[in-house]
Amino acid sequence: MKKMVMLAREITKKEIDLGIGTERSSTRLSPIFKTLNLNIPIKNNEKYTPEIPINPFDGTPMLVMPLLFIPHDESYLFGTPSIIEKAGKQELQPTKVFSDPGKGTGSPIIATSLISDDDDILIVAACDQYHSPAVKSAVNKILKKMEKEEFQSGTVLTTGTRNPAFSYIKVKDDKAIEFMLKGTIPKDDMIAETMIVCVRNKYLRKQILSKKDVTIKQLKEIYPYSEEELKKIQIQLHEIAKLMDTCKDVDEYLAKCPFCDFSKVIHRLLIPKMTYSTVRYQEEWDDLGDWQKIYRSPIYPKDKNGNTVFSIPKLISYTDCENSVIANFTYNKIIVSGLKNRIFAIGPRGTIDLPLDMNPQDFKKEVVKVQM
Repeated sequence: MKKMVMLAREITKKEIDLGIGTERSSTRLSPIFKTLNLNIPIKNNEKYTPEIPINPFDGTPMLVMPLLFIPHDESYLFGTPSIIEKAGKQELQPTKVFSDPGKGTGSPIIATSLISDDDDILIVAACDQYHSPAVKSAVNKILKKMEKEEFQSGTVLTTGTRNPAFSYIKVKDDKAIEFMLKGTIPKDDMIAETMIVCVRNKYLRKQILSKKDVTIKQLKEIYPYSEEELKKIQIQLHEIAKLMDTCKDVDEYLAKCPFCDFSKVIHRLLIPKMTYSTVRYQEEWDDLGDWQKIYRSPIYPKDKNGNTVFSIPKLISYTDCENSVIANFTYNKIIVSGLKNRIFAIGPRGTIDLPLDMNPQDFKKEVVKVQM
């Protein structure tokens, strides 16, 4: 049996006002077009065109797209209370839902391991990725390798990413042999790593529990971090291993667990027996993370002049616009004219009017200025 661990998170206006999450990725901070009800690519076996998304100036729900797509025998959804409430209205439901306290991406999969059988394969899926046919195919390749060739874990890797702040995995033949976090990649032998991870539960538990008394000297052989950072990881591993031994259920673990960055703390432990599969970042990895990606996505239709428009239909009028994203997140009518290769969005916290081909990092900074 394969269990899918679905992570559904959001950053709210309250968090933004408090300065929480401002260091997070552009996926969190850019006004992306995501809703729980509307932004589902497939509905009733047909491509579904969304209407108006949730106002990103008030909160950006993320990683929630394929809640109507439950691909495995069991699927566990970890989400904020508001996401869980909205997910309950969906037609097809996960097997179980858990309130995620936001203690890092490692917490849900570790918690799930407490109620999974040893031979179960857990699939950690950032849910806005998993609907992609290329990603589903890559995951299936990993699962076949794990079953037939006795790999204990696997990850979906991307090629062709331009993001310099990714983590990376070095590969050889069918194996992942080395993990780097936020490194500079030699083009010949390293591939960007994603957050679609498959791991046999018995192996995950074994690797974590083996570190319950780990020393700094032993950690230095695994993690290329400073001694100060290694001490933090040591404390985390000690505490996580202890809780895995003592917690009776998922909710107890989530209430007591420390913050755990899966990529930084846990993922590296899975490398020794990890295989992989790849997708092409720009062509197959449908990561709806920022405005430019939204514009390129086949999910959202364009009009005859190449514009992608989000608004309540009666509240927008646009003329002489080409190859632009135009969004109205208010309940007031707006009139737009003359946009060429622009991204224009108006909401209660301000207006964004920037070039479509702007450098992503510069674009992010401008968006953050408006939101904050």
